[in-house]
Amino acid sequence: MRRGETGIRIISMRGNPRAVFDVEQTDGEPIAKVSVSPAEALQKLSRLAADLGFYLDRGQDWTYLGRPGRRIQLAPELDDISAASRLVHQLAHAIGPGGLLDEAASNAAPCQGARRVFADSVAYLVLADLGLDVSHLRFPPTEQWAGTDARTNASAAIRVVGDQLVRTSTRLRRRLHALASPVTSSASTSAVSPAERSQTTATRDNSALRAALTDAHHFYRRALPGSWGARYLANRGFNAVVQERWDLGLAPHPRRALLHHLRGLGHQDQTIIDASLAKRDGGEPLDVFRDRILFPLRDRTGEIIGFIGRRRDEAPGPKYLNTPDTALFHKREVLFGLHESRAQLATTCRPLLVEGPLDAIAVNVALPAVYAAVAPCGTAITTAHVEAIAAHADGPTSGLVIALDGDDAGRAGAVRAWRTLHTIPGPIEAALLPPGHDPGDILSPASQFAVREALLSVIPLADLVIDEKIQRFGGALEFVESRLAAAQAAAAQIAQLPPEQIARQVDRVAARTGMDPADVTALVAGAISPDLDPGASSPRPPPSAQQNRGAQRSSPTTSPKPHHRRTT
Repeated sequence: MRRGETGIRIISMRGNPRAVFDVEQTDGEPIAKVSVSPAEALQKLSRLAADLGFYLDRGQDWTYLGRPGRRIQLAPELDDISAASRLVHQLAHAIGPGGLLDEAASNAAPCQGARRVFADSVAYLVLADLGLDVSHLRFPPTEQWAGTDARTNASAAIRVVGDQLVRTSTRLRRRLHALASPVTSSASTSAVSPAERSQTTATRDNSALRAALTDAHHFYRRALPGSWGARYLANRGFNAVVQERWDLGLAPHPRRALLHHLRGLGHQDQTIIDASLAKRDGGEPLDVFRDRILFPLRDRTGEIIGFIGRRRDEAPGPKYLNTPDTALFHKREVLFGLHESRAQLATTCRPLLVEGPLDAIAVNVALPAVYAAVAPCGTAITTAHVEAIAAHADGPTSGLVIALDGDDAGRAGAVRAWRTLHTIPGPIEAALLPPGHDPGDILSPASQFAVREALLSVIPLADLVIDEKIQRFGGALEFVESRLAAAQAAAAQIAQLPPEQIARQVDRVAARTGMDPADVTALVAGAISPDLDPGASSPRPPPSAQQNRGAQRSSPTTSPKPHHRRTT
């Protein structure tokens, strides 16, 4: 980078500023760019379309009898560069939001406005990555497709479209590179450092894993229609449209059905095992998932990195089975439904944490304007999960809601979740479900009203946590000692809250324990500032804001008497 050059600062997906520079602002040897001819690019893109399960129609004589949504038509008179542009444009529609080609269905949205900008932008990035001329792709001014009406949120629309096109183009480019599988000569290999060679090998290996996972997903999806899994889902309110929209699948019962299928596509056994699609069992590998409904797990770019499998109700084994950790998938970092609901999070929808994948799908189907529901992969909520949500949602405004059972186990779950969630800026609330129900029942005619009302009636999660402390340490609150123990335990929890929430919780604890609010206030003050003078005649009430602590410590005798104030 030449000294004195000025960069442009952009905001990363995690909200961190980064400086970027143009290559013309640098010195050194020219960067070698690999480019192909338009004819070669079209051939590569045709292979990509076939690998993704699409049929490319350029005016062939035979009739296509497959699914309309998997047929991409290119006029035979188009030149190679125009045909390549059109093909990537259609692939962007096919694997992007909505998943509909321009002409695939009568109800498809017209290819104009933001939809046109999205697909053309993906084509621009993919063709440029191939080294092709992209000057023929032109884009209208932003205000023409994002809107200028003050009642709309144009910046949010730009952010959503930008996020979608980057993810979609990245996914297509990765698949292209995986299909290329270049062979490196010994001469060129010797010029590469061991670290670079190791990184290249890892990238190539990961590409092979991604290709195997994608092919497995296609296999599972084709096995679902007409199966027991499709009937089970339909009986619970997840009809064929929902099954298709969420890309659900089924792992067949035979022990090596997927293994034999992937071998037939050219995948090596070790790749299949490394992707955790099969496992060794002494002899020939066995499929990891058998006779289970499959829910796909995606990374930030939307590519498949693993699965959650649900067994039949009467079958042995765990109800839900996750893909074991791989080079691509770590269950403590992945949330089911986050990629699918990311557009909702860019609006006024609030993130909702639920237990399982069916719960997430049901809430997103029934309350798409209220919640963007996500589910951890059978593990407790982690800091990585919170950061993943924060990358898509406006935390200070939306906060987060967690759906819990209304029983003792649900309250215990609230305490465990609070340890991680209380750091989120914004309101952290809970929806208490009726006993014996889960969010997935919102699609059931028999219980949808009760579940819907519970999900829409939220309370602060801090209420549940503090009530649990009172119950644990105070029991029936029959004696002065038990009431004091309960208040002390609750005060320690209250001390961790933002200052503006303390007064309300002090009054709640005082009402529950029968203690004077001034005494509860003094306990909270002691929890906030444990170095207060223990010989004081009575505890001081906590400051209204934490920045006043220092002044109070330096002049403890000037604080008003506790009985003169009820709250902070």
